[in-house]
Order: sequence, then structure tokens, then C-alpha cells
Amino acid sequence: MGVTGAILAGGKSTRMKYNKAFAKLGDETIIETILQRFELIFDETIIITNEPEEYEFLGMPLYTDIYVGLGPISGIHSALTNSNNDTTFVLACDMPFVPQNLIEYMLDRIKGYDTVVARTKGFFQATSAAYHKSSLPVLTNCLENEKLKTTLIFREMKTKILDEPELMQFGNLDEIFFNINDEIALSNAQELARRFFK
Repeated sequence: MGVTGAILAGGKSTRMKYNKAFAKLGDETIIETILQRFELIFDETIIITNEPEEYEFLGMPLYTDIYVGLGPISGIHSALTNSNNDTTFVLACDMPFVPQNLIEYMLDRIKGYDTVVARTKGFFQATSAAYHKSSLPVLTNCLENEKLKTTLIFREMKTKILDEPELMQFGNLDEIFFNINDEIALSNAQELARRFFK
């Protein structure tokens, strides 16, 4: 089964003075850290961004949102539309600690479902989830009708939800789904990276 890895690099980094995808974790940028992991897992890796010129130097296929300015659902939609495989794992460019074994666990469970998603503290981790192309009609409908809450898409899809008791085998969930969205979070992530990427 071919699978695509899609990095969502569409955020505006409003709380940081520069593109957070290029913040350093040790010797490498966040996006380079994710790319290295993806190249071990996936047949195809793509980047979804509305600023493709910033990412050209990485030498990866780059795609923009089809429905521009509508948040993460538009990024997920673009990833599935442009993927050459039926199954795509999407990951936000500011979530570098989702481990390979969890990604593979999610992909192993997608048969018969539109999506496999983790739910932590009642929150769906929509930008760290596996999706099948069968979920595209729901995503398109939500975008065309500006139903942009991720909770809605999982309610309308055939969704396999992984809750905390099942997820805890992969480690500390606060660390796995850690989101780097400001300078304080980046400082904490650099501490985490010393343990994750030894």
C-alpha cells in the first residue's frame, strides 16, 4: 500500500517573528527534522504551503491550498487532492515529535475508515492524522460551506478515533503532540529535542 506523507506548512507564524518551519531544533530546522522521518516511512512526501517560494530549496513537491485562507481543513484537502496515493498522513510543520511507530500504528488502522485521528483532552489532533481520499467529499463540503471546525469533519466522516488509553503506549502525549507556536514553546521544544533526537 502506497502512502503519502504531507507536511502542512501553511500557518502564518503570527506569534513568531519568522516562519516557524525554519526554527532550529539542534542542528536542523523543524521541517528538515520532519522530512528526514517522512523519507523513512513514505513512498511520497509533499509540502502544502501558500508560500512555495520559501520551500523550493528543499527540492520537494509543493502544493498550495485550493480553498485559500480557510485554515487547516484547506491544507488537509489540498494534501489529499494532490497526493498520488489513496492514503495520506498529514502533519503540521510545528509538530516534530510525533513518532514513527505512532504514525505507522495509525496507518495500519485506516482500512475501512475515512480517517484515523488521535483525541487528547477531548481535542482531535486533525493535523497529525491519517486520511483516505474517501474523506475528500466531506472536506470539500465543509470548505464550500465554511464549516471550518475540525470537530465537524470527524463527525461527518467514518472516523477511527484513538483515545488516550490507547495512545499512551507511545509515550507522553503532551510531548508527542507538542505544538511549537511561539518562542517559549520553541525553547521547550529544543529541550525535548535533546531527548527525542539523540
